[in-house]
Amino acid sequence: MTSDRRVLVVDRTDGALAGVMEELDLLGFRVVWVPSPAAALAFIKTSPTLSLVIVSATAAEDGGDEFLTEVKRNRPDLRVLCGTKPNAPPSLRRGAFPDSLIPEPFRPNALRTAVSALLAEQFYPTAIATAIKSSALEVLGTLGEFRVDAGEFLVPNQTALSDLSAIIAFSGEASGHLMLSMTSEDARSLYLRFVPGARAVPVDRLEDLVGELCNRILGRLSAFFAQHAMSIQQTTPLFIRAAGSTMRYPGRHPSFGVQLTRGDARVSLEYYLADFDRSKLASGATKEVLGLGEILFF
Repeated sequence: MTSDRRVLVVDRTDGALAGVMEELDLLGFRVVWVPSPAAALAFIKTSPTLSLVIVSATAAEDGGDEFLTEVKRNRPDLRVLCGTKPNAPPSLRRGAFPDSLIPEPFRPNALRTAVSALLAEQFYPTAIATAIKSSALEVLGTLGEFRVDAGEFLVPNQTALSDLSAIIAFSGEASGHLMLSMTSEDARSLYLRFVPGARAVPVDRLEDLVGELCNRILGRLSAFFAQHAMSIQQTTPLFIRAAGSTMRYPGRHPSFGVQLTRGDARVSLEYYLADFDRSKLASGATKEVLGLGEILFF
């Protein structure tokens, strides 16, 4: 399954949702703009893989109720998010047809929250989202009691990275990448869990630690996929060791971001899943997978 990343924005030529379109592009969606509900309906009828429709409050004034009724009649699976204002038509204020309503002007956090709620299951089903968090907690738990401080579906690809980052791509019956980032200070604090009493810790050792943690977390996720008869192959880590460095991928994409903390230490994960067979998530385990403590890395 490849999740479609197109979002249809319905907005008059006054550009009320111009900022929304920029935000959606940042989050990795391909944005298509049309000026009216009539044009939107024509586009929807020829685009069966569209993921989401966002309608501005002003555009909804031009036959918005009829548009929503037609969309739900022809494409009941297609999610529709509408902007609303204090003087919006009663049907939109009651939320009779839209899947979500957001007051205009849209705030970025409100938009991300609403879109995440509507599309998270499409891109990162609950089973996978849970596996990401539990894998990270399992691996980092060997270095102390970490907790998930924040975890959400929609995060923009990180372009200004922490001091130390490692990214590992994977391919096969599921493809994507995992990136782990932290400050040098936090990496040193975690390194001392491995080697108590160490004084001078070279940056390459800290880099190795970040890469190894990233490798172990992805290894646990590989085990999750193996339980569902999906085989993946990991590449070797790519390291980035300068704060403010940038990493550009060939095209943005909606990622799953997780922040984990232990005291003042913070670890950031960005997980991107491009392709997977959704039907296999319902299958049972096909082979036994070793527990974390049964795997020797060194």
